Amino acid sequence: MSEPIRVLLVEDQQLVREGLKGLLALCGDIELVGEAEDGAKALELVPTLMPDVILSDMRMPRLDGIGLLRALAARALAVPVLLLTTFDDREAFDEAVGAGAKGFLLKAISVDTLAQALRDVAAGGTALRPGLTERATRPGATERAFEGLPDPEPLSPKELQVLRLVASGRSNTEIAGLLGNSEGVIKNHCSSIFAKMGVRDRTQAVLRAIDLGWI
Repeated sequence: MSEPIRVLLVEDQQLVREGLKGLLALCGDIELVGEAEDGAKALELVPTLMPDVILSDMRMPRLDGIGLLRALAARALAVPVLLLTTFDDREAFDEAVGAGAKGFLLKAISVDTLAQALRDVAAGGTALRPGLTERATRPGATERAFEGLPDPEPLSPKELQVLRLVASGRSNTEIAGLLGNSEGVIKNHCSSIFAKMGVRDRTQAVLRAIDLGWI
């Protein structure tokens, strides 16, 4: 049996936090290792707890989810963050993606959706699902996030295949198995994809591909 996914929960409203804890307790492969009432407290806990995923509210006092993402990057703490939001807001979606969020979900979700999102993010994928908000994922919706970037270079057929699998939330290991390549080869393809598209990570690659109509 594999080790459970270690999650740090960050939410300022106690009732909401307790509700999320209850949902996570229903998932046998997910372990809540800590909780914090805001991003500032979460930053104190991360070096000690070293969670696999941070599940964080987007809007909080003192240090919100966006601030937490930026602070983690500044401290070179490479822990993926899945943000939760109350409102179906395109601007919030763009802001989250621009700050490096690996997942973006509405709070009104089922336990199955939350659990799968955590699994996807922990495995190196994303949880930026088209079903969350039509406005956020249709072509042109994220154009502001990529304003000023040069036109992307064309991807090879293999790179486009890899990109589409990345967009489905699969990890490098899973993609390697599906395509019959080593994980190192897939990592090299991803690096080439990012360079050609002018983006820094998987999340931005997927969103720019959506914006360009490539996937």
